[in-house]
Amino acid sequence: MAEMIDVFDGNHNPLGSLERVAVHKLGLWHQTFHCWIVGERAGFRFVLLQLRSKEKKNYPDFLDITAAGHLETGEAPLDGIRELQEELGVTISSAALQFLGIKHDVADEPNGIHNREFAHVFLLRDDREMAGYHLQEDEVSGLVEVEVTQGLRLFSGQVGSMNCKATRIEDGEVVSFARSIEASDLIPRVDNYYLKIFIMARLMLEGAEYLSI
Repeated sequence: MAEMIDVFDGNHNPLGSLERVAVHKLGLWHQTFHCWIVGERAGFRFVLLQLRSKEKKNYPDFLDITAAGHLETGEAPLDGIRELQEELGVTISSAALQFLGIKHDVADEPNGIHNREFAHVFLLRDDREMAGYHLQEDEVSGLVEVEVTQGLRLFSGQVGSMNCKATRIEDGEVVSFARSIEASDLIPRVDNYYLKIFIMARLMLEGAEYLSI
């Protein structure tokens, strides 16, 4: 069955619903859920990135938001927590999420896909080790922990690359390793989205009360 999603005008007024493929072909505004996991262990503060599966149609093998997905017809932003369960095996209540706001995510891809997304962006504090997640292998093939200060330096352009701890699934087993990442390893976006997320992650871990994307 075709996936149906709600569509909107540019002012976030609902217009009805349509098949997801048609929405991207026509470049209609729709809603997505973004959740970034941040944590701290023994003074090591990090943001967790997912490594997209090699089987993904768009941006295979790229680093991306910890958990994200489209909101289906009739779903509210907080219903997106199902993505955490599906992709990472994380079960939480909506009260655990820190809402940052709505990001206007716009991109035209060479394959004819036109993204016009109202992305509802959240942070989630989770200090567990990467091996503690249960990955949906057809969606997520690994994880990368990016130390917050190093991430700020990378996404502000102060450094060109950085070394990180990572995991990947090999023959059904989780393997830990070290890898170097560059900003170009993440899905390209027209704004400084990744830098903003690392700024918000630092503030959240420092106990700041007011956060916004």
